[in-house]
Amino acid sequence: MWRARLLADAGRDLRAHRLRTFLSALGLFVGVLAVVAVTAIGAVVEDVFVANAEQHDGRRATVGVSLPLSAVNATVPGIVDVLEHRVRAAGGDYALVAAVQAQVSADAAATRATAADGFRPQRISLVAGDLAAIRRLPVLDGRWADWRRPSLPGGIVVNQAGRDAYGGVGTELSVQPSPLFAPYPQRIVAVIADGLSAPELYLPLATAAYLQPGVLPADTTVTVQVHAARTGEAVLRQDLGDVLADLGVDGSGIEIRRLDTVDGLLSSVRRTRTMFGLVAAVLLAIAALGLLNIGLATVRERHRELTIRRALGSTRARMFALVLLSSLAAGLLAALAAIGVGAATVAVVIPRFLDPAEAISPPGFPVGSALLGLAAALAASLAGGLAPAIAAARVDMAHVLRE
Repeated sequence: MWRARLLADAGRDLRAHRLRTFLSALGLFVGVLAVVAVTAIGAVVEDVFVANAEQHDGRRATVGVSLPLSAVNATVPGIVDVLEHRVRAAGGDYALVAAVQAQVSADAAATRATAADGFRPQRISLVAGDLAAIRRLPVLDGRWADWRRPSLPGGIVVNQAGRDAYGGVGTELSVQPSPLFAPYPQRIVAVIADGLSAPELYLPLATAAYLQPGVLPADTTVTVQVHAARTGEAVLRQDLGDVLADLGVDGSGIEIRRLDTVDGLLSSVRRTRTMFGLVAAVLLAIAALGLLNIGLATVRERHRELTIRRALGSTRARMFALVLLSSLAAGLLAALAAIGVGAATVAVVIPRFLDPAEAISPPGFPVGSALLGLAAALAASLAGGLAPAIAAARVDMAHVLRE
């Protein structure tokens, strides 16, 4: 019963001194909001650098090898089968990429690869596997299907520059990946953001090899890329080495190399995030000092009120608890308000400023930072309210009544 009365008294105390409550809570509100904002903005800034690197070179922990087809005792479907067995079955992802110089025309009915038919030279990446799992390639329009097996009629994926040059989803092109075969029609099925400024077309390698078995000459060099989330580089290198062994490739003259550059970027970016976190901590410390200053000044101003409470039967312990509880309540309200504003900002405001073409992932709400800010706000309220509470409990009734 006495706890309920104490809480009610603390609530009345906050309402009776609205300006003091507001000033006490404002500093903590700014401090907690700074902690949440610094964490969320830091995540976005970090992802800006990481997204650009993963868009071009591969996701974190991606290894690869340049593999001459002349050194492989298998056809393209055979290479895919080995990658499926060694990489995909173990929970990883792979991409087999061959870059060819092709001829492309925006006229799907064109059958001769001549300038008169609108053909022009175009770099094409023939892909087997899941390149979007290797590199961060957001799909802006359409759908990027599974390219691990032949899928007729195939399809073309273009980047933004390719969309501007040839058209968007649904546009039919005439494509000639190899001069040894006649062009054939293909429809654009997706538009992606790959970070390149020049037009780039992606075609399924398995389908191209099915339609034109000699699309890749024997002297072609393909790139095998392997990635697995939460898997170390050493394991990936071992897996790729097993793939080469299964393909009968002498690995002594072939270098398995790390493709991504994420780790180097993260080390520098996280140092910057730590510095911003220290700034937020300083703001919280300043808020705690402000709360302490306001609390002590308030006790001096409320000497007579506190004395009357003592005269009416309030104990020193009750006076101590009342002042301390009021400080904690103000801190809790400020922290909850800051967390609410931070959550709304992260969920609604920040995603509006992110361009999907930049491959930046919207930040999740930093629950850990919010809880840390809440705990810090309560600790600051406790530290800032403890001295005023002790001062209130030590009010000298006789001295105040003599004044």
